Amino acid sequence: MSDIISFTKAHGTGNDFIIFIAEESPDLVRDRSFISRLCRRRTGVGADAVLVLSKEPGYDYKMDYYNSDGTWETMCANGARCAGLLMKKRGQVTSNHIHFLAGDGPHEMEILDDGQIRLKMTPPEYKSDMLTVEGFSGCHVDSGATHFATEVERFTMKQASEFAPGIRYASEFAPRGINVDFFEVVNSRTIKVITFEKGIEKVMLSCGSGSVAAAFHAAKLKELESPLDIIVPGGKLSLVFDSDWQNVWLSGPAVILYTSQINPDNLH
Repeated sequence: MSDIISFTKAHGTGNDFIIFIAEESPDLVRDRSFISRLCRRRTGVGADAVLVLSKEPGYDYKMDYYNSDGTWETMCANGARCAGLLMKKRGQVTSNHIHFLAGDGPHEMEILDDGQIRLKMTPPEYKSDMLTVEGFSGCHVDSGATHFATEVERFTMKQASEFAPGIRYASEFAPRGINVDFFEVVNSRTIKVITFEKGIEKVMLSCGSGSVAAAFHAAKLKELESPLDIIVPGGKLSLVFDSDWQNVWLSGPAVILYTSQINPDNLH
């Protein structure tokens, strides 16, 4: 019989996570098959992804992010806010200013008095010129994770579900694949973003790195002003950026839902 494993469930603008503390968990929590079974909505706990938080010299902690299919990815902004809030509530971080390590490098984060959490993102950068993929024009942007950002008008989640997989699996991005962000510029201070995430293989209620990638590309196409409101299906994020996009801060909520335990033997 397997040991019972403690976990915490949390979400940021509808993007939900199962969080493990590495020092209190078996190595199994990083296993691809275990993560896949755990994240299933009806037979597991259900989540978009898993976060494993561990001690790291010189930092408050390290955050490893795993998609619901068990694949490791570099960074998740929504997950980072949830992780920071959990570590503060546990007393493992004593300051509202947090310094942690993710797969894309070091990050700063601050828990604000109004409950919002602001996170310093890796400066986004283009990885391609303008491309037309499956009929959609856009660019490959790295914002801590890899994204294809394309401008649309009056786009729905249903349309995103229909068209994103063709882009995600396009030969231009093989073999790794790519996340897909459909964005609409509402005005100079507001954009809407719908993201399809690889490794989760569905349209998300929210994606932080995708929102940053979309905003970066949108700002290159049209004049956008900081701070920028980013409307996602799960709520709203706020982005502050400077003229050269070297100081980029993404703010949003985080909610700790509950802490519980799971018996791995019960997962199918």
